[in-house]
Amino acid sequence: MGAICKICNGDMLKVDGCVSLPISHKGKQYEPIKVGDAGDFDEGCDLDTRCHDCGAKYGHYHHSGCDAEQCPVCYEQLIGCDCEDKDEDK
Repeated sequence: MGAICKICNGDMLKVDGCVSLPISHKGKQYEPIKVGDAGDFDEGCDLDTRCHDCGAKYGHYHHSGCDAEQCPVCYEQLIGCDCEDKDEDK
């Protein structure tokens, strides 16, 4: 058994991808970038490509915490940017 995603509970190397986890930035919701879409680390890749980090297939969402997932706000690495609103505002 491979690594299990804490969000979708799927084996990351066997499931197609994760669920959509919108990014909240300054009160607006942004849809995550799918594997192979514009702005993705693997933008324009082959249809049979899987993310090199989380294993999500082309056209599906990256798993939470993936180091290859790009932020839909700033287009930098999602795990390293500060775009997502913090829970303290809720």
